[in-house]
Amino acid sequence: MQELKNLNEYYQRLAKTISSQLQLETPNHDVTTGTSREFVWLHLFEKIIPKKFKIARSVFIIDSYGEISAEVDIAIFDEEYTPYVFNYGEMQFIPIEAVAAVVQSKSRSMKKDILDNVTAWAQTIYKLKPVLNACARTHHGFLDTFKITRSQSQTSTRPIFILCTLHSLKTEERNDDISSVPELKRNFDFILHLDKEQQFQFVADEKKSFAKWYEELNHYDLKRYNSEYKKLANLSPINFANTNEKFKQCAEKDNIEERKLKDLKIYTNKSNKETESNDENPLLTFMFQFNQLLMIINNPMFFPHQAYVNMFNDAIQKKKKKECVKRMEASKDDFLLAVYDITGIQDYIFASNYLKENIGASYIVGKMVEKHFVDVLKDRVNNKELVKTCWTKENVSILQNDKIQAEVVYIGGGNALVIYRDWILYNEVNRQFAETVLKESASLTMVTEAIPFKLDCGKSYVELYRELMQKLSNTKAKMIRTKLNQTLPIFAQESFKGDPITDFIDNKHVSTEQRLKRQANYKNTVFQQYEKNCVKETEDLKRRKGEDSYIGVVHIDGNGMGQWIDGKLAETGKDYTSAIQKHRELSLQITNYFREIFKKTVEKFVKGTDGNTSEKEEKLPLRPLILDGDDVTFICQGDLAIPFTLEFLNQLKNGDFNTQISACAGVAFVHSHFPFNLAYDIAEQCCQNAKHVYYKEKHKHDEDEIQECYFDFYLVRGSYVQTMEEQRDNQTYLDPKIYNVEELEELYNMMQRLNNNGEKTWPHSRLIALYEAYLQGKQAVELVHLEAESRGYERIKTESSDERLLFDALQLIDFGKNRGEEYAKV
Repeated sequence: MQELKNLNEYYQRLAKTISSQLQLETPNHDVTTGTSREFVWLHLFEKIIPKKFKIARSVFIIDSYGEISAEVDIAIFDEEYTPYVFNYGEMQFIPIEAVAAVVQSKSRSMKKDILDNVTAWAQTIYKLKPVLNACARTHHGFLDTFKITRSQSQTSTRPIFILCTLHSLKTEERNDDISSVPELKRNFDFILHLDKEQQFQFVADEKKSFAKWYEELNHYDLKRYNSEYKKLANLSPINFANTNEKFKQCAEKDNIEERKLKDLKIYTNKSNKETESNDENPLLTFMFQFNQLLMIINNPMFFPHQAYVNMFNDAIQKKKKKECVKRMEASKDDFLLAVYDITGIQDYIFASNYLKENIGASYIVGKMVEKHFVDVLKDRVNNKELVKTCWTKENVSILQNDKIQAEVVYIGGGNALVIYRDWILYNEVNRQFAETVLKESASLTMVTEAIPFKLDCGKSYVELYRELMQKLSNTKAKMIRTKLNQTLPIFAQESFKGDPITDFIDNKHVSTEQRLKRQANYKNTVFQQYEKNCVKETEDLKRRKGEDSYIGVVHIDGNGMGQWIDGKLAETGKDYTSAIQKHRELSLQITNYFREIFKKTVEKFVKGTDGNTSEKEEKLPLRPLILDGDDVTFICQGDLAIPFTLEFLNQLKNGDFNTQISACAGVAFVHSHFPFNLAYDIAEQCCQNAKHVYYKEKHKHDEDEIQECYFDFYLVRGSYVQTMEEQRDNQTYLDPKIYNVEELEELYNMMQRLNNNGEKTWPHSRLIALYEAYLQGKQAVELVHLEAESRGYERIKTESSDERLLFDALQLIDFGKNRGEEYAKV
C-alpha cells in the first residue's frame, strides 16, 4: 500500500533530520550545544510515546527511603497514577513509582571517564526502591497493597534506561569497534547513537524474551528489600508456571517465553524481511520496541502516600532529634527509652547440622544481651553505681534519682529495653556493643532505636513502648544485612555456609563462627540444667547410630503475649514507675512459666509416667535451643516430637498461670542430613499456619473463653524443591488440617493404633496401600477399603470420622511405634 510506503519513508526522513540536528555544534559553547541536543532527543520522544506519559528535563528521582538520584536529563513519567512531582524552585523531584523511562544524553566521546560517569549515573537510579504501600479503588474493589497476600503483577518496577550519544556504536556483525557496548548494555536497555555515516541507529537486547523483560521491569531485584524479600517474592508471579494460573494460560497462549524484541523490526521499502539488518528502519523499529516495553510496564505502581508521608516526617524527626540532644544535655527531666535487638538469631543457631554448634550458638545468643550488653553498659560509665542493671531484683530508680545515668528496664527475647539520661552515653554504648556482638558471634548483628520522653509529656508508658517497637520494626525492614565474613578465591571454605576457614578444632577445619560456637561455655545459662538429661550430638537424636533417620524441629510460640502485656500495662495509666515495674514482672512471669512447663515436660519423659523418681534417669533424644520468653524451640528424635509437644501444650493449657495462656506449635519432620536452617523455616511456617487458625477462632468467641492451642506439622520426603504450601496443594484431595490439643491427642492415638499387632489391625503393606491411595484420589481410597473388607478387615475410622486425621496418621505411622513414656527406658 502506498500510504504505508509513505509512512515508512517519512520515518526514514525524520531519522535523517534528527541526525542533522544533533550534529549542529556551537563553537566554544559546549553547555549550549549539550542543552540543544537534549531538546532534540526530547522532541523525538514527544513524537513517539503515548500522550498518557509526561516528559521533563533536568529532574531528580526520589524514593520513599529518602534516596535521590543524580540529575536525569530526560524523564518519562506518568502523572495519572502518581500525581506528585515535588518542586523546589526550578528543581523537580519525581517519585520512582511514577517513572517509566530515564534518558541520559552524552556527546561523541565515550572515553573511560565518560563511561564510568554514565555507569555511576545509572546506579543512582537502580538503587531506588519503589514500595507497596498504596490504597486505591480498583475494578476488584478496595486495594491496600501493603496488606495484600495474593499474587501481584508488579512488586518493584524499574524504569527503562536509554543512553543517547553521538558516538558511533554499531553491532558486532558490522565489524566495528564496540569495546564499550557490553558495559553500556549492562546498564542501558536502549542506546541511541549515530553511526560512522552519521545516521541514526540504536542498540538493544533483542534476544531477551518478553517474560524476562516482564520480570526485570516489574519485579526488579527483590533481594534489595532484605527483610521484606520473602513477602515480595511470594507476591511476585515470576515463577508464573507454578504460581499464577491466569499468567500461565497467557504465557501458553501467546508464547511469552518465545516472543522477543527482534520480532518487532521494521524494514525499509528497498528490502524485505530476508535482507540484512542494514536495511531496517531504525527509528520506526525503535518506536515499536520502546513502546512495547512501555506496555509491559503499562501503568506505574500506585502511589504509596503513606511511605512518602513517613519520609517527610522522618526528616522532621531527625531535626527534632538534634534539638533534643542539645536539650537533654542541660536537663534533668528528659529521658531516652531505647531498645536493642539481636537479629538473625534463628539463622545463626541453625547454621549447620552439627548439634554441638547449634547448642553453642544458642549459648552465645543467650549471653549476648544478658551478659555482654550489661558488661558494655557498665564499662562506659566510670562509677558503676550510676548504672542499674539488676532489673529482676531492684525497683526503678532513674526517674527519681537524677544521678543515675542508665537503667535496664528488662532483658528477654534477644532484646534489652533501657532508659538513658542522654544521647551521648546511648551512642557510646551502641558503638561498643555492636563491636562486641560481632566479636563474640562473628555474624550476628545488633539493631537499636530510641525515642526521647519527659515524665510530663502526656503519653503513657505503653504508648511510648508501642511507638518505640514500631520504630524498631521500621528500621529492621529497611536494614541491609551484608555478609560479614567475605571470602576470596584463594581462601579455603567450610562446607555449610562457605565461610573462610580460620581455625582447626576437634580435628576439623572450621570458620571463626564455627570455632566460637564449639568453644561456647554453657555455664550460667538456662540450658545448664538440661546437660544431664538431654543429648549433645546429632547422632544421639537418631533411633540407631549410623542411620539417616527422621528428626523433628519444633517451634512453639505463645499466643497474643504482646497484646496481653499491653493490656496489663494500660491499666497502670500514666504512672511510669508502676508501669515499668509491671512490665518487668510480666516479662519475668511469662519467661519463667514457659521454662517451667518445658522443664516439667522433660522430667515427665525422663522419669516415666509413673512418677518413680528413683528410676534411673536416661538422656532424652532431645535438645532445647531457644527458651526465651514465650519462644520455645528444640530439636529431637522424630518419634518424640508429637508426644512431647502434645504434653507441653496440655500442661500450658491446663497450668496454674494467673491468666489463660495458650500457644501454637509447628513441627518439621526431616532427615538428619536435611539442612537445619530450612527445617526451622518449615517449623516456623507451620507455627504461623496454626496461629492463623487461632486468631480466626478467637474472633468468633468471647475474650473470656478458654484459649485453645493449635498445632501444624510437615513431613519432608525426598527433595524440598517446591515450597511447603505448593507440595501440600499437590499432595492429596483432602484439605490440610490444623489440630487443636484434643485433635492432636486423637492423631497420636491413631498413630499408635495403626502400629498395634492385634488380629483386626491392618498389615503394614495394606496401610501403605491406603496411604498411596489417598495420594491418588477418593475413588482409589474406596477401592482399598472395599478390598480390605472383602478379606475380613474392618474399615479404619477415626473417633471423629475425620479422613484428614487418618491420612496424617498414615503419614506419621512410623513415628507412633514408641509410646512417649518408653523414652525413659531407652
